[in-house]
Amino acid sequence: MKAAMMVLAAVLAAAQAYSGSFLNLCSPISGPLRGDFEFSMNHRFYGAALKDDPMDSFFGLDTGANVKFGVRYYARDDFFLGVSHERLGSTNSINAGWSTSPATNLEIGIEGSYSSVKPTASEDREGGVMAVASLSLSFLQGKLRPVFNYAFDDYRDNNGAGLGIEFQAAEKLALFGEYYPVSDDDAEEDCFGFGARYHTWGHQFLLGLTNSSGIGIYEQLEGSGTQDLSFALSIRRLF
Repeated sequence: MKAAMMVLAAVLAAAQAYSGSFLNLCSPISGPLRGDFEFSMNHRFYGAALKDDPMDSFFGLDTGANVKFGVRYYARDDFFLGVSHERLGSTNSINAGWSTSPATNLEIGIEGSYSSVKPTASEDREGGVMAVASLSLSFLQGKLRPVFNYAFDDYRDNNGAGLGIEFQAAEKLALFGEYYPVSDDDAEEDCFGFGARYHTWGHQFLLGLTNSSGIGIYEQLEGSGTQDLSFALSIRRLF
């Protein structure tokens, strides 16, 4: 009985610690344990949320969305394998990641993936290897957390940085912002986003605004053709 209670306490502690993700940044996430599965769902709505007459398109929600679904399996506490599908480019990906915490206020991680993309219905599939390194620090007893990414994208032949910051406004509520300096000379605008994350037992809910319909850092580095803000929604569930 005592052993069962200890296991339950460990599971509850891990579930409570399951937080820290952003809309697009790769962020080392503490909490998952060996044998856990994570399911994620992402929506990036195409319509501008606050332009002209917002009610005409119900704040941009009526004009469709880019959608991505993903599953991760944690083969170890610090290592996962995953697969995902994204509507944009009919993109199928396999990926793996590792993270660790060498100090109490520092987390680092690396992720690698291969993506198969079908640019248009009439074109053949093509693909490439991608990788991103991530680093996060915590200050003010964990209330303030800056995050830094650097990504390499073989498929799009570019690389660049992503920056983010998170403020723990309450026990289960965090506010965050993200910024991605454009790495494509043909792009007009840097990508950015901001919003709030609420986490409960084994869940994370993120709602924000962004000027990009892409999902993940690689598509943010392509830049955006607009500064108009659209709604972004992400849900993560740990099993």
